[in-house]
Amino acid sequence: MKRGVYSKRVLPVRLTPEMEDELERLCKETQRPKSYFVRKALAEFLEEESLYRIALERWENKDDTIITAEEMHERLGI
Repeated sequence: MKRGVYSKRVLPVRLTPEMEDELERLCKETQRPKSYFVRKALAEFLEEESLYRIALERWENKDDTIITAEEMHERLGI
């Protein structure tokens, strides 16, 4: 994601009262807008979800060769 380049579309999000209170507190303490923390949290989630899906796909692929950490270090020369 590029910094400072955002879509003009708005995505409404419903928060629990507890989440809203915590977000408000965080925004006041850091002097950052709510959108900063929502974008940051979503970017982290999307990255983790992508890695999870790759791992799951590899796990389900029975033709994928599995090697040990030692073999990987040897191949990488480390």
